[in-house]
Amino acid sequence: MSTVRLYFNERVGPKFVKAITKNKNVRLAAVRGAAQDVASEIESEGRDNISNAGNFGQRWTQGLHVKVTEGGGNIRIAISHDLANVGFWVHQNGAIIRGKPLLWIPLSFADDAQGLRARDFPGGLFRVDRKSGGAPLLLAISDGQPKYSGHESVTIPKRFRIIEIAREQMRKMKDFYNQRVRNG
Repeated sequence: MSTVRLYFNERVGPKFVKAITKNKNVRLAAVRGAAQDVASEIESEGRDNISNAGNFGQRWTQGLHVKVTEGGGNIRIAISHDLANVGFWVHQNGAIIRGKPLLWIPLSFADDAQGLRARDFPGGLFRVDRKSGGAPLLLAISDGQPKYSGHESVTIPKRFRIIEIAREQMRKMKDFYNQRVRNG
């Protein structure tokens, strides 16, 4: 390996190292700031996306978190959701949910069945298989009214686009960085 030294009436090396170090701190601060900008945009757009995706309340919108972490020489943007184990990924990716053997879905007009599993329905239920070949029904023992419909599977469509939003914002990272370097 060879060493190159430049002299212009004085040694340039120490000045060059000082300039690089100074610029390194400016660049590092710009990268950190740009990562924060991206994280903020992902969280804001992601929450808007969840809010506009259907009947999702505050637990769903406020459950999305985007954090910037640093370690091991890396700056990372981490996306998480409080309801990840409850169904966030089902709505992010879409899914087919299969029954064992059937899924019992509350009928829209059965107000007393909403939010209740069929096995927890007060007063009990009985099953009716239709001759027409339609989905079997569970009717309330108390009044004989249909409460649930049995299905082998249901398809949950993709409703959220958080990953896509994150990718779009990451493409803007360069712009956020350049803006921060200019504003210094």
